[in-house]
Amino acid sequence: MDNFFRENEIKTDPVTGVYAQSTISSYANHLIREKTPFSFALIDVDNFTYINDAFGHEGGNKVLYDIANTIKSILGDKGVLARNKGDEFSIILKDITVYDEIWNICHTILVKVNEIELPDIGTQTITVTIGLDRFPENATSYDDLLSCAEKALYRGKTKGRNCFIIYLPEKHASIVPKSEKQKAVGSLNLHSNILKFLTASDDLKSGIQNLINFISSYFEIDHVCIQTDSQILFQKIHQRSRTKDFRLIPTELIKNSTNPVTGVLYMDGIGNLLKAKKNELYELLEEQEITSSCIAEIEYRDEIYGMLRLDMTGTETDGRLLQYSDIDLLLTAARTIALILHYTGRRIEDL
Repeated sequence: MDNFFRENEIKTDPVTGVYAQSTISSYANHLIREKTPFSFALIDVDNFTYINDAFGHEGGNKVLYDIANTIKSILGDKGVLARNKGDEFSIILKDITVYDEIWNICHTILVKVNEIELPDIGTQTITVTIGLDRFPENATSYDDLLSCAEKALYRGKTKGRNCFIIYLPEKHASIVPKSEKQKAVGSLNLHSNILKFLTASDDLKSGIQNLINFISSYFEIDHVCIQTDSQILFQKIHQRSRTKDFRLIPTELIKNSTNPVTGVLYMDGIGNLLKAKKNELYELLEEQEITSSCIAEIEYRDEIYGMLRLDMTGTETDGRLLQYSDIDLLLTAARTIALILHYTGRRIEDL
């Protein structure tokens, strides 16, 4: 163990048992003063807000604990791990700055985190996104190091998550991550657009189709539709989709896997369906080359009018993951459509 950890007061995170953020920032500054080369990484748990909403804080804490222990076992004596805040961790790899070596470490973290199985979260696949940079190659102060890692992490999030980005100034220096305020304002605008599309005229059918076209285009979702027990309606297939052959998913299969708290079926990796012995649903999705899917009940006051469905295609390794912002918008859209149908006394099939 580095002398720094013997000679200084060390704080740990009570949930995961790894170092606290203050410890790793002090350690980084210590290495900078000593002019010791190192790599610094930020690790963010993908869609953690959804995990907390769907499975509660106890489920979320179990996810954080297992991720922390998985990463610790990978690092061994090569590096140190800390939990920063919420769903974010950081790593320092002392004396490790060679591209191939840090690439292998990051890749191993992704693979092993994907393999975590927790009965409490069912078919949910756990994934992380990593942004990494190096001292002194990319920055000479802790603040600048943190800034470069944040840019790399932001690029990973916008790329589709479940990936790692090693900071390269020629590619990432110009990135300006959005502030929390900017994210909140952007989310508010997107949600207000839902109401605008659905209430722009008395023609609800056109409003729903315009909304689905917007979701497909803005979020680059391969397939967006509304499905009932017997048919697919309001379908939009993105030009980048790997397949055009999207078929009905039986309502019973969806209901059997829907989270009772959120009313959403979210699958960010269909391989976990086999582990959960949901073979029929797995085969249906695999036939359509669907790698991740999110389905929300169009429901109001216990009356279900249909399902609003988002699908991404590709392979388990190249398919983009649906993000929490996608899921959040989907749920708002489904609830708003249901509300309008309820108060106008209409059925989705009759529009």
